Amino acid sequence: MESIPAAKVKNIKPMSKTKLKKTIKNVVCRPDPVTWPLASDPEIASLEAVLQKHCINIPTFKKLHWNEIKSIPKEKRPKPPPIKKVEGLLFGISECQNSIESGICSAILIESEVNPKVLVESLIEDCQTHSIPFICLKDLRKTSAINFGIATSCLGIKKNCLLDIQSVIEDIYEKKQPIIKEISITKSCEKEESMDMDTSSQILTYPYLHRKDKKTRVFSPSENTKLGNAMNKFSGQNFIEFSGSKKSDRKSYMNMILKRISNNPNRVKLKE
Repeated sequence: MESIPAAKVKNIKPMSKTKLKKTIKNVVCRPDPVTWPLASDPEIASLEAVLQKHCINIPTFKKLHWNEIKSIPKEKRPKPPPIKKVEGLLFGISECQNSIESGICSAILIESEVNPKVLVESLIEDCQTHSIPFICLKDLRKTSAINFGIATSCLGIKKNCLLDIQSVIEDIYEKKQPIIKEISITKSCEKEESMDMDTSSQILTYPYLHRKDKKTRVFSPSENTKLGNAMNKFSGQNFIEFSGSKKSDRKSYMNMILKRISNNPNRVKLKE
């Protein structure tokens, strides 16, 4: 009996590289905008001039090719010289955030083109809670690398150090703050004082009622009240009024925002 030949397998062509599929994700985001005090061109020039006063001499180091150092033992290979740090400067997001919590930091510069901005949002919130001035400076990484030899996205200043830089940052930060009208504050203060005067004049010397006899009642409602008509306001007595006229403001708390984010299907992959 002859064996049946196996079916010939067709030549399968390799799958061609196709584009990425477009996907859409729902992301929950915060509703309130993050404050981003961006420095203008003259303010950038003033900050760079102040930072340049404290620049250090960065030693030049030429990195040798692998063919030149592969025969040298690892312990004897040339290493870049150490860079001297300026006393009073804080480099990096984590170091600045720890200094804010410990109460050491007095002012902060942030890279304006940091991507994504979520990296520095927690730092900005800490600055606002501890009332520390901060400014978003363009090309901070470049200026920090040129003057101090370290490219950083966040540059902090310690208290009682580098007062000239601190004063410039504080001046710029005060200009970026919204202007509060003093008229409304004075009017509200006058109203509060008048209310306090009215309440103080109405306070009785004996706010509590005591029963003298078991047969007599201490609380006697006013004569104007009639049966069947419940009144919230009482005349002649000091009572707390409970009324449902004031409704709760539902817009006091902002709801989270749902954003739809899509990927880039035309993204170019790096070659291995």
